[in-house]
Amino acid sequence: MKKNCLSLAISFLCMLSFVATLGAAEKKPASAAKKIIVTPNELQWKQGPAAVPEAKMAVLEGDPKQKGFFVMRIKLPAGSKIPLHVHENIERVTVISGKINLAMGDRAENPIELPAGSYFSLAPNIPHNVSVAEETVLQIATFGPWTFKPLKKGAQ
Repeated sequence: MKKNCLSLAISFLCMLSFVATLGAAEKKPASAAKKIIVTPNELQWKQGPAAVPEAKMAVLEGDPKQKGFFVMRIKLPAGSKIPLHVHENIERVTVISGKINLAMGDRAENPIELPAGSYFSLAPNIPHNVSVAEETVLQIATFGPWTFKPLKKGAQ
């Protein structure tokens, strides 16, 4: 009898463990996309961020205004300058076309020229500014809500 109870208990625990594992495997983050495919001619360019009113932006995934992961592109016209600023979250940027001059630090001087294909990642609250001589498209992948806090040159 004890053998039967022990066997039954072990079987029950194994079944419970299997069900718990199955349930955990089926859970996925609510923000995980099943499939996103966007071709260049499908991008929906809209008015860019207020800090760069001449820019256009296209969101590829997520929502920059909401909590969670998002990807967007920003199209900067020739001669654009993004003033010294910081972001509250990490910023991961790929230069899709054109080239940018990226300057970092509280004075944001001595920029680095980054041509198309370049990538940079900045931790939160690193002061930086950007300027472009030609039309340039950047892709930003990070977590929202996206913030842009302008700084005065020489002060953080």
